[in-house]
Amino acid sequence: MRGVGLVEAFSALPESVVAVAALLTQLGDVWFLYLGLALLYWFGDDRLAANPRRVGATLIAVGLTALAVSTALKSLFLLPRPPGAATATFPMWLPELLRPAYANAATGEHFGFPSGHAVGATMVYGGLAAFLDVWDRRTRRLVAGGIVAVVSLTRVVLGVHYLVDVVVGVAVGLVALFVLQRVARSGFRPRPDRVFFAATVAGVAAAVVALATGLDNEVLDAAIAAGGAFGGYLVWRLRGTETAPVDPVAAVLGTALVGALFVGAYGVTVVGLPYVFGVVPDTTRFRLLAVLPLSFLAVALVVAWPTVVAHLRRPALAESDTAGEG
Repeated sequence: MRGVGLVEAFSALPESVVAVAALLTQLGDVWFLYLGLALLYWFGDDRLAANPRRVGATLIAVGLTALAVSTALKSLFLLPRPPGAATATFPMWLPELLRPAYANAATGEHFGFPSGHAVGATMVYGGLAAFLDVWDRRTRRLVAGGIVAVVSLTRVVLGVHYLVDVVVGVAVGLVALFVLQRVARSGFRPRPDRVFFAATVAGVAAAVVALATGLDNEVLDAAIAAGGAFGGYLVWRLRGTETAPVDPVAAVLGTALVGALFVGAYGVTVVGLPYVFGVVPDTTRFRLLAVLPLSFLAVALVVAWPTVVAHLRRPALAESDTAGEG
């Protein structure tokens, strides 16, 4: 029954259409969502929301919850992807240099139900529609719904999910987002610490489910969600954030640092420890010892970065004022 869908109908589409789908599916990919949310948190102002930093931090926590929820459900149901999901057919015009990136975008591995892209896109773009103040609510929902529909369709066009995978993924995302909205609301100000805590609990629960079914990669994905969410929770509870803006140079530096931490975490998850560090045994236990602090630091740094930038800027401003007085 799950195999009934559009995979067979889309299998004969022109390679140019499939290539466009591989590009558009990045709108729901982990790297794109978290990069976009980090930049929103750093650069968002009162034109987007009355409390832009609070909203930005809340949405980062929503994204981490989405990773935990999809990981837990995939570990619970253990349903495979469509045949051939792990292989890519490269367009003739695609340069050799771009083929690894294309293969990463156009293929899927491990379990397929529900679609993680559908869950993540629904929760993140739905969260943007729910928490931002730009435009009117109906317009925000229409835009978010359109993006979710595009991302979901690309997963079926690429042959990495059945139709039911993305439909259920959207439904799960809507339910989870509804719950998180209730968790986050506190008067007119969202509470990022509450959502980060919920994401931490969801990540731990996902890890328990994955451990019970013996799925090492899913345990590590859950650890990324739990470790990252706890990092965001701890920083927000202890320090909150500065309202000072993050300038473009600081944003580039912050993106590089956070990106390196996330790449390290996912590198340990996908490649393993011997390749990354070359000295420790490649076991789930040792990989967890690497993934947890890396993901913790990555999200903690995103949340703390405006504070770090403000503290670094103050001595420079003081020196400038002193020189002006002289």
